Amino acid sequence: MFFTPTQIEALIAEVNAAERDRELKETLTGLIPRLAANRTEYRHFGPYWWWVKPLMRSFSASRGSWIRGGYRDRRFIESVSIDLPADQAWELNRWAAWLGLRYREAEILDETPASMHIVEHADGSVSAYRLYDADASEQGDLFSTDFAADGSDDEIIPEIALDPTRFSGSMWLRRADAYATEGDLLRAAAALRRAVDRAVDETDRSTAWIRMGELFREHRHTRKAIFCLYNAWERDREGWIQALIAQAYLENDQPGEALPCYEAALTTMPENPEYLAGRERCRTLLEERAAPLTFPMGKPAG
Repeated sequence: MFFTPTQIEALIAEVNAAERDRELKETLTGLIPRLAANRTEYRHFGPYWWWVKPLMRSFSASRGSWIRGGYRDRRFIESVSIDLPADQAWELNRWAAWLGLRYREAEILDETPASMHIVEHADGSVSAYRLYDADASEQGDLFSTDFAADGSDDEIIPEIALDPTRFSGSMWLRRADAYATEGDLLRAAAALRRAVDRAVDETDRSTAWIRMGELFREHRHTRKAIFCLYNAWERDREGWIQALIAQAYLENDQPGEALPCYEAALTTMPENPEYLAGRERCRTLLEERAAPLTFPMGKPAG
């Protein structure tokens, strides 16, 4: 879904089942009043919300709140898999909820949760998933008009006017760079998704998609990288973006998909040595895979 199998294995190796359950109970019970009052904050759990919510519903503190609602995005749940080690798979629901805590830690970058999350599905496809829980739908619009605390008709200044930098795509690009320099994949990706959503023009949005693609490549989330880079290409059809897509395809052992991307990049920079070498690498790999298997003739040894 989001974490790779290698990352999941490393994360769950740090805790045992008893520690996991204690953290889940303490953290989620404490969060119930906050989520009951601030309905959008469930989005901080990202796609893992659909495993967190049933667990929260089981706690008595959730009685009478919207969290007790039965809505779940079943189509989405059926489209993803959480790659736990075989000996832990039987407790998938609790581990998935616990991974949601890890995801949430990185998501709390400001008070406005991101609605868009990059998700890899069980079939290998990737999507920009917009998290929406119908049970929380009675939320107010972030930019809606409210009234002053004294009951007068004076409008309260919208949040965007109080702190416009929170809604600036370029500010989130800078924050993402800082997180990436620290090697923090989760927070860097969270900042870049906000940069995509809050960009004022397609140039900034394309830049955010490119940086997210390169970030995912660096951390071996290759399919997510390809998805992000294609989103950049759709907005800014530069040949060098095709080259980035080609490199990601090669890293994902897909030379057949990489080759036309290198060829597209070479139409704009025909003498680029890196692109030429990449194209030749693709051709060599495809020729090797197309060659028939041969065995030496003669009497078998022994």
